[in-house]
Amino acid sequence: MNPPDPSRTRALSVADMLRARIFDGVIAPGAHLMEITLANEFGVSRTPVRGAMARLADEGLLVYHPQRGFQVRRFDAKDVFDAFSVRATLEGMGCRLLGERGLEADARQRLAQMLEEQHALLHGDEWSDGHARRWHDLNLDFHRQLLKLADNRWLTEAVRRACQLPIIFDSNLRPHNRDAALLLYRRDQAQNALAEHRRIVEALGLQEAAVAESVMREHITANRDLLVHNLRQKAGRTRALV
Repeated sequence: MNPPDPSRTRALSVADMLRARIFDGVIAPGAHLMEITLANEFGVSRTPVRGAMARLADEGLLVYHPQRGFQVRRFDAKDVFDAFSVRATLEGMGCRLLGERGLEADARQRLAQMLEEQHALLHGDEWSDGHARRWHDLNLDFHRQLLKLADNRWLTEAVRRACQLPIIFDSNLRPHNRDAALLLYRRDQAQNALAEHRRIVEALGLQEAAVAESVMREHITANRDLLVHNLRQKAGRTRALV
């Protein structure tokens, strides 16, 4: 077996760091990336930096312009709509695969525990931005668990890419944004989502694969429409102030 290419290993490491900066908003949409500046900052040659940027361009996060180099891609509300539409189809497929195979006892128990934890959070006396951020984490864990149980790495990778692209469109999509938590996760909306989570788990337990797929697709589509509506409203308010 040939040893790993050190340059390729460094390129993957640089790609991880650049990706994190883009998602966190440290590198803004539309920003141009300079090879030599990044190479000096990361303490590597320009070759792994070039490889890292090519990788992120393949992921859809960067755009290459001849003579100008790589630029962080700008996303709009249509990109968010399209990405969530793809995610709805893919995660629905995951539920269908899982429903056809059926749930093992330990999987049933784990999903039941997750639903109980969601219920406890949503039916407490208070609802604050901290609770909203906690709901974000529980909701994300639930969706990831279903993908894990579906046990299809190609599907999981496709969902990961569909989820990551809209994040750099607007800081409201970042879970650590305090203002966004209340905007995107009101308690009544989260309670509706929990009811849909229960329907999905119930259908999976009965091996009603088509029902589980349909509910998951409707679940993500509803969240997509709510999110895009909020983002377009915000964009409209921003234009009105200019």
